[in-house]
Amino acid sequence: MTSNINTLLNREKKNLSEIITPNFWEVWLAWKAFDYLRYVLKGGRGSAKSTHIALMLVFTLISEPINIVCFRKIKDNLETSVYEQIKKVIQLLGIEEFFVFKTSPLEIIYKERGNQFIFRGLDKAEKTKSIVTANFPIAAWWFEELAEFKNEQEVETAIKSILRENLKEYEYTNMLGEKKVKKLKYRGFFSYNPPREKQHWVNQKYSFSTKPRNTFVHHSTYLDNPYISTEFKEDAEATKQKDFTTYRWEFLGEPVGQGIVPFPNLILRKITDQEVKGFDNLRNGLDWGYGVDPVAFVRWHWDSTRQILYATDEFYGIQKSNKQVAGYINKKRYREPVTCDSAEPKSVAEMRSYGVKAVSAKKGKGSVEYGEKWLGEITIIIDPQRTPNIAREFEQIDYATDRWGEPLPRLEDKNNHTIDATRYALETDMKRHRKARNNKIVRPKGF
Repeated sequence: MTSNINTLLNREKKNLSEIITPNFWEVWLAWKAFDYLRYVLKGGRGSAKSTHIALMLVFTLISEPINIVCFRKIKDNLETSVYEQIKKVIQLLGIEEFFVFKTSPLEIIYKERGNQFIFRGLDKAEKTKSIVTANFPIAAWWFEELAEFKNEQEVETAIKSILRENLKEYEYTNMLGEKKVKKLKYRGFFSYNPPREKQHWVNQKYSFSTKPRNTFVHHSTYLDNPYISTEFKEDAEATKQKDFTTYRWEFLGEPVGQGIVPFPNLILRKITDQEVKGFDNLRNGLDWGYGVDPVAFVRWHWDSTRQILYATDEFYGIQKSNKQVAGYINKKRYREPVTCDSAEPKSVAEMRSYGVKAVSAKKGKGSVEYGEKWLGEITIIIDPQRTPNIAREFEQIDYATDRWGEPLPRLEDKNNHTIDATRYALETDMKRHRKARNNKIVRPKGF
C-alpha cells in the first residue's frame, strides 16, 4: 500500500491554484479544516460549484479512510450528473488509473485503499437506512440539486442515518509523504441553484441573512468562473438585456420571487446598544399565534423626521401563552401601549389583566394594503442578530399571486407575523401620514 501511495505522490504535481479558482479557496480551506458540518454552495448557472465540490471530494477520498455518499432526489439522475461529474474531475486530475468506475451498482472505488463513492437516489428517504459499509465509515456526503427535495425533512432523514457512530482517529500520509494522525469528523456538501420563489424551503434556510449554526454558505456566479465560454457569457448578456429579473434568477442565482421587492429600503445591519439607548419614540405591536402559527411581539423606534424605522426587540414563538408574552413585556419594563390584533378581544383583555397596556388595532377597509405600502416607502433598519425573526420575515416576504401567477397588490399571507405586528404598532403613524397626504394642498401651475 505504501508503494502505491508513493507512486501517486511521485506523479507530476499540479498546483491547487491551477485547479481551484480563487472564489472557491475559502470553501476548500474551511472544508479541509473541518470547520463546519454543512457546506452549502449555491448560485447561478455556470458558476462551477459542482465541479469544485467534486474536486474537493476526490481529494478527501484519497486522503481520508472514509466512504462518501452522493445523493439526488431521483435515482435515475445520478449517473448523468454527480457520477459523471466526479469521473470527469478524476480524469481532469489525470489519476483515473487509481480508480475503478462501476455502473451496476454505481460506485467509484479508490484502488489504493478500497474506499469509495456511493450513489443513492432518495425517491424515498427511508432508503438511506439500508446504507451500511463494513470497512470504512460514511463520513462525508453531497446532496446535489438540493432544491429538488420536497422539504428539509427528506434531507435530514438521510443525514441522521449517516451520523450514527463516533468517528476515530486515523493515520495518513500527506502530500509530502509525511505520516500524520487526524481525528475524522462528519461533514457534507449541499449544492443548488436557488428557486425563484422566496418562500421555497431551501431559500428560507440558506439564501437570506439569517443562517443556521455550524453551516458555511457560499454563493457563486458565472462571473466568478474564469473558464466560462464566450457563448455562455453572450447568452447571459442577452437575457440581461431582455429580462433583467430572469437574469438575476438564472445567472446570478437570486431568489427574485415576483421580481418586485416589497421593502426596497430595507437595511440589514448591526444596531448597537448605544443606538438603542437613544431611541425614545417607541412602538409596540402584537400578532396572536394560532395553533402552529407563532405569536409575534415587536418593538420599534420610529424616527418620524427622517422616516426611519428601527427594530429594537422581539418575542416570537409557537404555542406561547398570553401570560408568557406579558411576562416578557413586563420583565423588559416596556410601559408604552401595545397595539394588538383586534381579532381576539379576550386576549387583549387578558394582557391588560397582566399589567400590559394592551389596545386593539383599528383595522378598517384597505388597512392591510395601505400599511404594507407605507412600510415599503420608508427606510427600515433591522439587526438580524438582535431580531432574527423580524429580519427573516421582512427579507423573505413576497407578493401574493393570482391563479395565473401574476402578482397582486398585497403580500403573501404566510410567514408574515412580525409584519402584521409592525402594522399594528405603527397604525396611528400611518393614519396620521394618510390624513396629512389627503389634506395636502396642491397648488395650480403658475402659482
